[in-house]
Amino acid sequence: MTSTPKHLSPFEGGNALSSFRAQALLPRLQGVSERITAVSAQYVHWVWSEAPLARADEDRLSALLRYGEPAAGALHGPLIVVAPRLGTVSPWASKATDIAHNCGLAIRRVERVTQWCLALDSAPRPTAYVVRPPWGLSKVAKPHLLKSGPAPTR
Repeated sequence: MTSTPKHLSPFEGGNALSSFRAQALLPRLQGVSERITAVSAQYVHWVWSEAPLARADEDRLSALLRYGEPAAGALHGPLIVVAPRLGTVSPWASKATDIAHNCGLAIRRVERVTQWCLALDSAPRPTAYVVRPPWGLSKVAKPHLLKSGPAPTR
């Protein structure tokens, strides 16, 4: 019976989305929500091991997992993490784990996930209004009556 790895260490990686691709993707995202003002993506590596890694092993793994263009400054907004399908080992993870083992690192697995961040406009625009019947219904049904002023109070 195989034992389950007991320790997970995250290692930040490089940029997963070039500025060109981010600018191309932004209009499509804004079609979903006008509040989205920017998008970024960064690789994050999850390393599973039986025990916490020694400092020297952390340093070697950090050097091994530092590749590509460095990640741009993080945006502030909702994060979306995209990982390989659960229960599978991606080809990237297989190769990266083999390389780590060949470097003498005692790990169970290393996997790469993509962490997406959406920057949002801080001033949300109303998408719905509360109307009080019967006055509100007449205003919705007859838009030309909107000039008449505020709703009567009871």
